[in-house]
Amino acid sequence: MSELTTVFPGTELAPDEYLADFNREFWHDNSGVSWKLERRQEFIESNNASWEASRRNDWTTSLDLLEKRRAKLADYERRIADNGMEVRRVRVVEQPISPYLLWELSSLHVRHQVGGKIRVVGPEQVEPFERGRTTLPELFLLARPIAYQVLYDEQGALAGAVKCVITDEVEHWKALVADLYDRGEELGAFFHREVARQLPSTG
Repeated sequence: MSELTTVFPGTELAPDEYLADFNREFWHDNSGVSWKLERRQEFIESNNASWEASRRNDWTTSLDLLEKRRAKLADYERRIADNGMEVRRVRVVEQPISPYLLWELSSLHVRHQVGGKIRVVGPEQVEPFERGRTTLPELFLLARPIAYQVLYDEQGALAGAVKCVITDEVEHWKALVADLYDRGEELGAFFHREVARQLPSTG
């Protein structure tokens, strides 16, 4: 992973190591606000039947599968709240909205409807932070001083992560993502204005 651009020092984790480490750390002593930043416009969602259906332009199946996850997502959001936790997500969306993001924003909209805290920002809001760099990183920042920069290959497949536990580094990125969140638009309003009308017909 060392050839991929990283924004802070830390421990390099392979994909399976990252997923296991994150799951352990996220559910242990993590009360308070965690932050997630998504900047890339394309990802590969391995083993996701809804995403695969959208790629085949079978939006009836894709959206039906997302709807079937509603109860599971609601249980997840309740578990987070019961543990004194909150996750605030910032999703950067460029225009025109990519086919991948039509699908992801549809997925996030279901999460939003069951309690997920999600806001949308555009390129103009992240541009001040991207001067002198390519783009902002993909980040998950826990409530305590643990940060993960999630790494992807050129196609958007998960390539691993860098885990940082340096308090100053973690707090720097928390402040940046919190600023974007404060200036973002609630996903619900954005979805109804910009996404719903662009979804291919499911009739």
